[in-house]
Amino acid sequence: MQREIQGLFDLEGRVALVTGGAKGIGQGIADNLARAGAAVGVADVDVESAEATAKTLREAGCRALAIEADVADEAGSAGMVATVVQAFGRLDILVNNAAIYPMSPMDEIPLELWDRVLGVNLRGVFLATKAALPHLKEAAPGARIVNISSINTAKSYVGMPHYDASKGGLEALTRSNAIEYAPAGITANVIAPGAVKTPGSLAVRGTFAKERGDPDTDAVDADFASRIPAGDWAQPDDIGRSVLLLASRAADYITGQTIYVDGGLKLTV
Repeated sequence: MQREIQGLFDLEGRVALVTGGAKGIGQGIADNLARAGAAVGVADVDVESAEATAKTLREAGCRALAIEADVADEAGSAGMVATVVQAFGRLDILVNNAAIYPMSPMDEIPLELWDRVLGVNLRGVFLATKAALPHLKEAAPGARIVNISSINTAKSYVGMPHYDASKGGLEALTRSNAIEYAPAGITANVIAPGAVKTPGSLAVRGTFAKERGDPDTDAVDADFASRIPAGDWAQPDDIGRSVLLLASRAADYITGQTIYVDGGLKLTV
């Protein structure tokens, strides 16, 4: 029985594609999927960092490939999927993680910035999913779409209306995908992280520090951590493990759901 339970999380023979996989949350996701046995395509606009992540995984005995891709570009998304399938022969798991979150008050957001945020965070998910679906159908039953949203769909913060709109749309898209493709044996779910310590969030934390008139980002981090019921920020590995759950056979009957991985932050005022 123990071996059977452990086998639920064995991804040997499966292939995953993680967008925005070079650093931060994406790196944590790629690491967990690869160490569970999946071959992983690490896609990112920063191909040097993607290659560094893929190299680290290969040195650990995993199968990993770096792919340069801008998910907001139709040809880029299609090429990204084609590269993974050509390299590993199939695609079982799509993780749409790539996102940008430049902060700006609503009345100062230029149209170009609005379009770019929605382009990466929402259009990019649409394009990657559309390109991946023929291969996911071939891999079904058991194929997976896991989209990375944000606690911002439940708790808004000043300066992120474009980001919030993109993540709200992402969750609606996921529910639509879930109900449409459940009969084909494909599940679609959302992981919504709370506060995560990543290179990308450092810029946001720095902005919060300036707003407080406190140049000490560590002090801001500690203050925010004290407001999280679990007592600390999440690490990328925390998000990676939750994606591993949804990618595994343990989640065969879970679809159309948003799971908050936030240490209880959503529950606070």
